[in-house]
Amino acid sequence: MLLVLKSKKASGPRVQKLLGLLGDQLSSRGVAFSVSSFEDIEVFIEKGNVDLFIEKKPLENWNTIYPRKVGRHGGLAFMLAHLAKKKGVYFIDRFHEQIKDSSDVAKIVQMFRLALAGASIPKTYFAGSYSEEHLKSAEEYLGFPIVVKECNTSQGAGVFLAKDLSSLQEVIGRLSEKNERSAIFLQEFIPNTFEYRLLVTGDKVAVAEKKIRSEKEEFRNNVHLGAREEFMDVDAVKEEIRREALLASAITDIQVAGVDIVVKENGEPVIFEVNACPALTLDPGISQEIERLADYLALCEKK
Repeated sequence: MLLVLKSKKASGPRVQKLLGLLGDQLSSRGVAFSVSSFEDIEVFIEKGNVDLFIEKKPLENWNTIYPRKVGRHGGLAFMLAHLAKKKGVYFIDRFHEQIKDSSDVAKIVQMFRLALAGASIPKTYFAGSYSEEHLKSAEEYLGFPIVVKECNTSQGAGVFLAKDLSSLQEVIGRLSEKNERSAIFLQEFIPNTFEYRLLVTGDKVAVAEKKIRSEKEEFRNNVHLGAREEFMDVDAVKEEIRREALLASAITDIQVAGVDIVVKENGEPVIFEVNACPALTLDPGISQEIERLADYLALCEKK
């Protein structure tokens, strides 16, 4: 069966007419088809596995998928194109397999790439729209509290904690009202008191620090929000954590990367984010970041 995807559920008269005419032509050729929208897509992302459903149906339900218009759903189109290819579903147009890592959906695309490559990430839910039905799916998958993230923010901004369904609806409603084109994704909350920031340069972890929040009511370990930095010897970080940081840098193809990692109660390291152009401490008496970056750049120049 063929699936034609619209960008929105609600269609204007021109789109409706186009789909009607196209449907007549397909029917005359004996082609079975259905019409849906990006707003009907849900993606469930975790270590080693990504499941995508359209109107609760798996990708394998269709032989061919044609997104007539993507609109603000570039991240979903990227995931859909890659998963369709992986599952043997013909996808039109294949240029959707390409997306800039600096785009407005870079953060969720990064989670997608990390998960498919087997890196450990928080369980993540992403949808084309956050209807009541979709939010119930998110609750079942993630459980409360849920972390809400905007895709195109930095320095801890655009990250919120929803403790129940009511607060989740309020946060998403507020973000959508502010910018209806902003991509939002949801993640499981992993209890922690600090996170590691590991500076990766090429194939080594060059500098290690802990980012420790000082405010009891705060859940984000971000220096711009008051967290303090505690630099430490790289060898004091468990090899498993360093290995995960190097894996994340390789998967995302970021050679100078600031990798944020939290350790679960069971000792499993989980990647929160891989930062290109990571912020560096400018006091050489506190941090060796600039010195180690200079070492790496000099090494690259001599190759």
